[in-house]
Amino acid sequence: MSDSKIRRKAKSYTVTLATAVAAVDAVPMVDMAGGVVSVGTMSTNASALNLYVSDEEDGTYRQLHDSAGSAANITLQPSTAVGKAYALPDAAFGAQWIKLVSSTTNSTGVTAIVTMKG
Repeated sequence: MSDSKIRRKAKSYTVTLATAVAAVDAVPMVDMAGGVVSVGTMSTNASALNLYVSDEEDGTYRQLHDSAGSAANITLQPSTAVGKAYALPDAAFGAQWIKLVSSTTNSTGVTAIVTMKG
């Protein structure tokens, strides 16, 4: 008898970072259970990516907070010659849609790739 293989859904989305929620593309989170965001080299002063969530793609987005009331942000490390990858916060996986919004203009215009598995 052969082993059963579990195949998980995997999706990747390209987004361009901006400081305005309306300027950032939405990423669907339906059926996803884990993920990372990969970013290229950016200014050393870029400090965080703020997560905003909505139950509809074109709905109202609100900043995501964890159960303790702290913002569920991704803290960025200083830039290097190569990009970096960051885990999406666990709190994001309860959302239907997310947007990754730059906390400062130093990361505006940087392309990020959000990769998720179901």
